[in-house]
Amino acid sequence: MKPTVQQVFLTTISSIFIATSSFSQTNTLPTSGNVGIGTTSPSAKLQVNGTAKIDSMLIVKDSLIVNKTARIQSDLKVVGNTIIKNDLKVSGTTTLIGNTIIKEGDFKIKALGDSTLPDDGVLMIDANGKVKNGGDLKSLVYTQVPAVMPCASDMNGGYIQTAPFWQASSNPQRMFLINTSCSPDPRLGVGVKPDAKMHVRLIKDSELHPLVIDKLVSNNPNVEPYKLLQLNSNGTLLSRKVRVDMENWADFVFSTDYPLMDLDSLEQFILKNHHLPNIQSTDSVLVEGIDLGEMNRLLLQKVEELTLYVLQEKKRNQELEDRLRKIEEKLNK
Repeated sequence: MKPTVQQVFLTTISSIFIATSSFSQTNTLPTSGNVGIGTTSPSAKLQVNGTAKIDSMLIVKDSLIVNKTARIQSDLKVVGNTIIKNDLKVSGTTTLIGNTIIKEGDFKIKALGDSTLPDDGVLMIDANGKVKNGGDLKSLVYTQVPAVMPCASDMNGGYIQTAPFWQASSNPQRMFLINTSCSPDPRLGVGVKPDAKMHVRLIKDSELHPLVIDKLVSNNPNVEPYKLLQLNSNGTLLSRKVRVDMENWADFVFSTDYPLMDLDSLEQFILKNHHLPNIQSTDSVLVEGIDLGEMNRLLLQKVEELTLYVLQEKKRNQELEDRLRKIEEKLNK
């Protein structure tokens, strides 16, 4: 049985009504209150569940909060201040025309240990602290050791000693030797390849002083300078004063518990060893020399011991004089 025209009209009206009812269940467009697209219970002035496309301009007068991901396929221009409290990740290229100020947190470009990171073009900061592009931060600072220039060597492969640096432009002018990778322990030699920090060698029969230190006392070149130190060619050292720092001195001799050797024992020691106790022998001095500070201490020790011996003898003499006086008094009675 074919449907009548009335039945077809009723069926069409019913379909439109059902479609309209279904659409109105996911969207609400009230004259006041909240507007919902894709939802019938919007919780804000405008709530969109799903994708929203704006072909023209979007103006937000107050705040814009994005809970998940925001993708900007073209340019993003910020006229005022931008505050980012959490992480900001930029996969592509970001151009900053004005100033960028980081008050808190870290500023990370990319992990320098990343194998995909090129050696150059990362970041460069000049001497004034300004950032410039085209730098070589990874290869020059963090992950690679700068290449060391090879040290100069002689025909036998030995290192050539570094020449002294002459700093003529400074005030005062200076000449110096410094430790370098090629010359970690520099030495200065005059007339000889040095075997010490400073080594001076004179020629045979030379009477030239190997060392003279003096001080100008006048701007008049005719006035002789004040000589502070002089080492003669025969090894004689001339100086104004020599001060030797000591850790011990000989005043312990005058302590009441000092073990002073009696004169009989001292005599036996001298007859056997031919020198005083605790004093170097002739053979030892000829081989080892003497320590000026220690020798002065020992000599003072012997002088103080000699003083004690004199005081002992004075006491004995006084006792003998007293006894002699008493004997004379008895004989005169």
